[in-house]
Order: sequence, then C-alpha cells, then structure tokens
Amino acid sequence: MASLGSSALLFRRLAPRLSKELFTCRQCLVRSQNFGTKRTLRTPSGLSIQNSSRINATSLKSQARKAFARCASDSAAVNGTKSEASKSSFPDVSNKSVAYWLLASAASVFGIVVFGGLTRLTESGLSITEWRPVTGSLPPMNAADWESEFSKYRASPEFQLLNPTMTLSEFKSIYYMEWIHRLWGRFVGLSFVLPAVYFVARKRVSKPMALRLAGIAGLIGFQGFIGWWMVKSGLKDDLFAPGSHPRVSQYRLTAHLGAAFVCYTAMLWNGLAILRSHRLLSDTDAGIKLLDTLKDPKLKLFRRSVAGLAALVFVTAMSGALVAGLDAGLIYNEFPWMGNGLTPPRSELFDDRYSRHEDRSDRWWRNMLENPSLVQLDHRILAMTTFTSIMALWGYTRMSPNMKRFLPPAAKKGVHGVVAFACVQVGLGLTTLLYLVPTPLASAHQAGSLFLLTWVLVLGSRVWHPSRTAKLLQMAAKARGHSLSNAARQAAPRL
Repeated sequence: MASLGSSALLFRRLAPRLSKELFTCRQCLVRSQNFGTKRTLRTPSGLSIQNSSRINATSLKSQARKAFARCASDSAAVNGTKSEASKSSFPDVSNKSVAYWLLASAASVFGIVVFGGLTRLTESGLSITEWRPVTGSLPPMNAADWESEFSKYRASPEFQLLNPTMTLSEFKSIYYMEWIHRLWGRFVGLSFVLPAVYFVARKRVSKPMALRLAGIAGLIGFQGFIGWWMVKSGLKDDLFAPGSHPRVSQYRLTAHLGAAFVCYTAMLWNGLAILRSHRLLSDTDAGIKLLDTLKDPKLKLFRRSVAGLAALVFVTAMSGALVAGLDAGLIYNEFPWMGNGLTPPRSELFDDRYSRHEDRSDRWWRNMLENPSLVQLDHRILAMTTFTSIMALWGYTRMSPNMKRFLPPAAKKGVHGVVAFACVQVGLGLTTLLYLVPTPLASAHQAGSLFLLTWVLVLGSRVWHPSRTAKLLQMAAKARGHSLSNAARQAAPRL
C-alpha cells in the first residue's frame, strides 16, 4: 500500500496538466476566436499541445505512458533504497525464532548438567584420561583401541586405589557415560555457535543481542576447558592427600558447575526477554500501562528481593557442589541434628589440620571450603536461609496491601511456583541426606536446584522493567499519535 501511494503521488506530479480548452468543442472554439489561427498550449511538464483541427491523441498517450514509467521507476528506486537500508541494519527487537532457539539451547544445557551429575555419582568422570576435542568424538572402534584406553585408565590413581579388580566390560560402562557427556558438550557448542552466526548474518537479532550471543559462545568454549581442567585434577596424586579417596578438586568442580549455571541463566533470560518484548509491543497501550505499573516505587523492594533471591539460590547450589566434591553428604546423615547437637563441635569445624600456613592464617577459609563437616553445615544454613527467604517473600505478597494492588497477576503466579519448587527441593535434599546419597535422589536434588533457579528467573522476568523495550513502546505510541492526527487533518476538509 505504501508503494501504491508513493506511485500515485509521483504520477500526479509528473502527469501533464491539460487546459480546459482541450475539452471544448470545435464550434465553441470558432465562436470564441479565429479558427485559422493556431495556438500552442504549454503545460508545466513540457508537453506541447497544438490547438488545431486535429489533436495528436497517439502522441499524448505515449507521453503519458512515459510519465507513468518514470513514476514507477522512481517509486521502485525509493522502495529499493529502503529495503537495502533495512537489510543492512539490525532490528530493534530480535526475532521470535531466536527466543525459541535460546530456550531450546537452555534446555540442552539443563540436560547436560543433570547428566554430568550422574557421571560424577557413578564415578565415571575419570574414565577418559585424555582431552581430544576432535578425535575424541568417536569411541574405541575395536578391541585394540579398547585395550589401549583401558591401559591408560589402569595407570590412574582411581583404578589403583579404588578399582584394582575392574574388568574391561565394567570399564566400558563408565567410559560410555563420560563419552556421552563430552559428546553432549560438543553438541551444545555446535548447536549454539552455528545458529548464532546465521541469525547475526541474516540480521535476525538486535545489536545488543548479537554481543550477548558472542559472550555466551565464548563461555561455552571456556566451559569445555574448565571441564578438562577439572578432570585433570583427579588424575594426579599430588592434587589430593595421600591415601585419600581419588576425586577431582572441589574448587574446579564448583567452577565447572558454576559456569554451566551462568551459561544456562544467560540463555534462559535472553530468550524470555525477547518473547516479553514481542508481547509488550503487540499491544502498545497495554504494554505501556504494565511497564508504568512495574516502574512504581512501591514494587522496588519486591524487584530487589527477587534479584537477591536468585543470587542466594545460586550460592546455595555452589555450596552443594562443594559438598559433592568432598563427599560431605556421607557424614552426619540426620536432620536437624549433627551428632549430639545442631552443629558439630567447634574443634571439628575449625581443625588446624586443614591449614597450610605456619601462622594458621588460612584456617578459617580453608575449613569453610575443605572441611567436610563445616561444608555440610554451611550448605544446611544456606539451604534453610533460602527456603525461609522464599516463604517470607510469599508472605509479603500475601499480606502487603501494595503487593495486592500493584503486583501483576503473572508475578503472583510466579511466586507460587517458586514456593512449590522450594518445598520439593527441601524434600529432595533431606531424603538424599537421610538415605546416604543414593544416585537417583542425588541427581534429582541437583536437577531441583536448577528448576528452582529457573522459576526464580521466570519470576524476575515478569517484574523486571526493560528500559529498552519501554523506549520502543514510547516511540511506537508517538508514531501512532502522529499518524492519527495527520489522518484527522486530511479528513477535516472532506467533512
């Protein structure tokens, strides 16, 4: 419709303006002036029409066709310039397909986190003793290859101290667990990087989103390096105390899990943000009204509480990684007691054996990160603090008059979801502890922490005020107001 309107304007400007004398009959012309005299009429467009007994209609038609052709070519040039400009620039809002792809990538990361926990629980993570990003994509294909891999594993501390009687068939089962985990990691990287390049090249994403995608891609590559750095810590005797249980460093395990959580959070948050922007822009008036409500100072405390809750859930999950790395869940398998009291004795919590300095200056923080008794106590305290904070937030939304009045219905439903997942997560944590960390319950407990973080992020996306989307809504409202005023001015003379 825009091209037809511009074409009509150009044609009307370029078309010849004919004098009214052209449409006057011959007899009237004879009466008004001497018939023998010939007059040449000049039009603004340069078209010459002779006032004679015969009008060259064919010439007039051909010149009109030329004018229309010039009009069409000018319109095409204008439209072509606009289309080229639109293709060469990034859109204001990313395409919905980008959001669905980000959420699917987040689901893939969620799955690999859970499967990685299973790999650790089944003691399969140290079965592959080399890091081969390309050639390691294929498993051993014949008996000689299997024997070569098994011989490398027999040289590891885990085999010599824990599995000296392991057979080749038993080795294959743990090898395939670790191989699938690493292959899944390669799939996560390729399924993210290749579509990201396509979406950026085709200008399907906004410029800020293109930078975020580059950051996530870099984080995925760095995550692969952290994974091998973690596995490498369990293949050397000098990285853990002599005679102790061979395992990876709890610091590196926490870093590996933390990077996976950050990667998952970035994918999930940006996917939800794109969908929310499209939903707000689909109805300008409703979108502006909702964002004005969320910008109200009375909701500021609630928004900050949700952000703090997300950070608290993340820190609690990372303390759980320390518990897993130290096998701290295999001691004090009771709740709420830990031995004869709510906490172990002070001498056990702050043991000088974990200090590595002569002045014992590192005794506090090393016990907090390396002493299994204190690490489990810290995780208990953080878990109960998180649960109490969630229940307090739920009570605040139920009791506060401002929350009842200003909090959107979608946010209220989000709070209920957070409460439900928190209750499930506490139940999984207690049963995992009481039943001496069985593999199914421990894996479900790890997945529950990610589910809880997911729903807190969903709640945050419902109360977060997107400043960039708000500006786009204001621009759309102004453009619509100008178009309505112009339409009213054009319709006024007709009335």
